[in-house]
Amino acid sequence: MGKNTDKNNKIPRKQGKSVIERIRESHLFTTFLIIVLVLIVCYACYIGSDARENGLTFWDVFIYNMLALAGNDYEFTETPAGRLLGLIVLSLGVLALSTITGFISSSLVARNLSAQRGLKKMQNMKDHIIICGWKNDVKSLIMGILRKNKNLDAADIILITGADDVKTQVLKDDPDLKGLHILKGDFTEEQSLKNANIVSASKVLIIGENGDNLDDELIDSRVFVTAILARNLNSKCHICAQIRTERYRNYLNAQNIAEIIYTEEYTRYILTTSTNYSGMSKVMSSFLDNGDGTSVQIEPIPESWVNRKYSELFDYYKKEKNILLLGILENMGVEKEIKHNILSEAQKSTNYGEIIQKLKTVKSMETNEPRLNPGDDYIIPSNSGAIILGEEK
Repeated sequence: MGKNTDKNNKIPRKQGKSVIERIRESHLFTTFLIIVLVLIVCYACYIGSDARENGLTFWDVFIYNMLALAGNDYEFTETPAGRLLGLIVLSLGVLALSTITGFISSSLVARNLSAQRGLKKMQNMKDHIIICGWKNDVKSLIMGILRKNKNLDAADIILITGADDVKTQVLKDDPDLKGLHILKGDFTEEQSLKNANIVSASKVLIIGENGDNLDDELIDSRVFVTAILARNLNSKCHICAQIRTERYRNYLNAQNIAEIIYTEEYTRYILTTSTNYSGMSKVMSSFLDNGDGTSVQIEPIPESWVNRKYSELFDYYKKEKNILLLGILENMGVEKEIKHNILSEAQKSTNYGEIIQKLKTVKSMETNEPRLNPGDDYIIPSNSGAIILGEEK
């Protein structure tokens, strides 16, 4: 019933305008009418003057007026009517030339204003996602983000890339990505990130791009620079960086970047474990997302569960939600924000011993630390997330 109701209530798409209507509304139609009018007046000038008596043809009159428009003072008629009509043609010719040049200028200005409107719209965005770079399957990446974040649509995503216009135009014309913002530029430059309003962004995904056939280390160096810039411009946003070399994974770890995706590590793990366990690649695919809607996810743990045993939370997920609890993600979130919250709570305490202990905790704390399958007596700390295997919400 629900599906039928949705189909019946579906609002029909507004039919596109016909070719004739689009031409009629464009500047080209106006220009065409003026040119036709010029030709008609030229013909009237030819009929009403003594041009025929002097052996001149219609095209002689037309060329004369075009020369007059160009500033040539050649004249072949002595009658007042002929000269008057010549002046009229001259005026219409100037009008036609102005219309053509105006059409070209307005098109360029409109294109520039369109880009400015796009930037202005980006400046008004809040809690959006910024993707830096380009992949050949970037559409699949964006569609995956939208599928896992039901509260988002393509208009909440900004793609910063230096890819050529042909590739980006394909995304712009894709109906599945309607509203996607594409910002052409170098994402390693601070101004590009500011144009994407990174100050108000909630997440920054840096995937890099190999537009100039750079090697892996040069690609990762650009990812590294962008990650540092993004964190300096917005210390509260969640930054996820994809890298290809172990060296830059270590560099990013040293800078405490929240999320580092080292693809070689996952590939190596699947290859090595596949030598011992048949079907490991399919198991890992199912854990990540095999398209059936079941995958590994992380969701915040309410404060009511803090300082309670892991076994209680495990039973709650299994019995009440039919979800398998795999473990706990400690200190979930952005490092600076978590540390700020801990220090703020410490300042409220009058117990100096407690304050010192919290300061030591902040100093040695590692954000987003997973604890898979801890003991039943494990006590759930604050700022934690539940690592679960279940259907996507």
